[in-house]
Amino acid sequence: MSADGRRAAVAGLVFPALLLAGCTDDGQAEAIRSYEVDLVADADGSLEVEETIAYDFADSERHGIERLIPERAPFEQTRDRLYPISDVVVESPTGAPADTEVTSEDGVLTVRVGDEDTEVTGEHTYVLRYRVEGVADPGDDGDRVAWNAVGTGWEVPIEQVDVRLTGPAGAAPVSGDCVVGTDDALTACPMDVEAVGAVRAEAGGLDPGEGVTVSATYPAGTFAGAEPVLEETFSPAQAFRLTPATAGLAVGGLLLLVVPPLLRARRSRPAGSGPRAPQLTPPHDARPAQLGTVLDGRAQRHEVLATLLDLAVRGQLRIEEVAVDPADDEPDADVPPDWRLVRTPADQRGLRLYEQLLLDDVFADGEVVLLSDLQSRFPAIAARACAAVYRDVVELGWFRADPAAVRRRWYALGAGVLVAGVVLTVVLAVTSTWALAGTGVVLAGLVLLGLAGRMPQRTPEGAQVHERAAAFRDQLATSDGPWSADADQLADLAGAARTDLRVRYLPHAVALGVAEEWTTAVQAARPGATPSWYVPAHGAGHVGVWPALLAFSAPDNPALSPPASAGSGTGSTYVGGAAGGGGGGSW
Repeated sequence: MSADGRRAAVAGLVFPALLLAGCTDDGQAEAIRSYEVDLVADADGSLEVEETIAYDFADSERHGIERLIPERAPFEQTRDRLYPISDVVVESPTGAPADTEVTSEDGVLTVRVGDEDTEVTGEHTYVLRYRVEGVADPGDDGDRVAWNAVGTGWEVPIEQVDVRLTGPAGAAPVSGDCVVGTDDALTACPMDVEAVGAVRAEAGGLDPGEGVTVSATYPAGTFAGAEPVLEETFSPAQAFRLTPATAGLAVGGLLLLVVPPLLRARRSRPAGSGPRAPQLTPPHDARPAQLGTVLDGRAQRHEVLATLLDLAVRGQLRIEEVAVDPADDEPDADVPPDWRLVRTPADQRGLRLYEQLLLDDVFADGEVVLLSDLQSRFPAIAARACAAVYRDVVELGWFRADPAAVRRRWYALGAGVLVAGVVLTVVLAVTSTWALAGTGVVLAGLVLLGLAGRMPQRTPEGAQVHERAAAFRDQLATSDGPWSADADQLADLAGAARTDLRVRYLPHAVALGVAEEWTTAVQAARPGATPSWYVPAHGAGHVGVWPALLAFSAPDNPALSPPASAGSGTGSTYVGGAAGGGGGGSW
């Protein structure tokens, strides 16, 4: 039976009892006044359990209580872990009927206590004792015992819980843990280690559906020889039997589905031409985003930032570093940098469509905008700009079709083949011994998913641009290159960028993925002036300007990236994450 089926079965047993428990009169509601659990671990890994439950039936006329305890839990894909329960004994110190009926079905042990011919009201105490096998988990780093002392299946409130866990022969635990709450909760509850080596935990005010889990770790070897009780739930040996026929079908299906895409991907891969000739200028006078996209077939976030830098270099906007107010700059505070973008009244003739779209999106709310104010909108801005870049490189004749659309089609094809292979394999495994034949289709789907990124095809002209873009990237990354240019050749640029290629080619370095190498070279050469389109927070001068520009153009720029949320927890113990638990109610 699957894990979902077992959970449904447990729910089917628990909820009828809970519904009965809720069928009370309009008077005082049922509740558990105290729930005491005494646990004694034996050296063989078993656990002696004693539960003392003070159950208040209030004004309801009930026969007794019903306790449901899980005996099975999913362990691995083909195995369940069993917690066999034996020696169940129940008594009632308050004189309530303690007739006991024990049944086991679908991995749940049901203990029904009471007399169907006798009804009780008010508060009564029940003491349940039983033994559970295979609870301890030996390990090299220590032996662990964990138990869901109070399961989350109780639908009545529990006022007070006290749990005491004692190791074999009084063995002292190395550490202990206690958590309380709903399933998977990590809220710690009070816990201490008594002088005799027992772990003592307590909790109070549990709402319906909340439980308590305790654990203790003992020195390695405390439970020497103890092993979990496991049961195979599925054996693939027969379903996936290897025969010439099943192996042949698997390999044949794989080759039939994979060879044509492999040949296409090979044709799509730019042919290597040996050592590249030096490329000192951008090929075809291409823009940074165009070169970055033709190089790897992808328009990405850093190419959008490179386009903003390029637009600044060409006088379309100004970047102003925002100074931190000294009064707000606490020594221990990690204040992220920020920049102000100012649109200039420059001539927009000559802008590519994706550049115009990016400018309009960035300055949609005005001619001045803080970069951090774009944080929530920037993913959408970048997505629209990247889509326009894809259209642009297709219009230039460098790709046969939109690279992103081609990848999406192949990802969808790969996913479809993978799902079909999984379904085919499952059907064959359930109905025959030919399941191995279906794995060829599964592997083909995985291969297609892996090839999808290589499927966009460049045109012959695009392949030439690719090679020259790669050579230009290598030049930026490994050589200082010429630092000056003919002003007439770069007349459309702003300020220093007109004659200083250290300024002009920063956006290209960002788009081609060599920004750090390029910036290092620029700093080593000590440029003579701050770019006219960049306003530092602390005055002009090259010191600090280039690292700031590198931070501005980084894909993980904190001004555009939401802060990561911090996690919390109390370790490996969580409510419901152990043996035991379950729940119950009255009947």
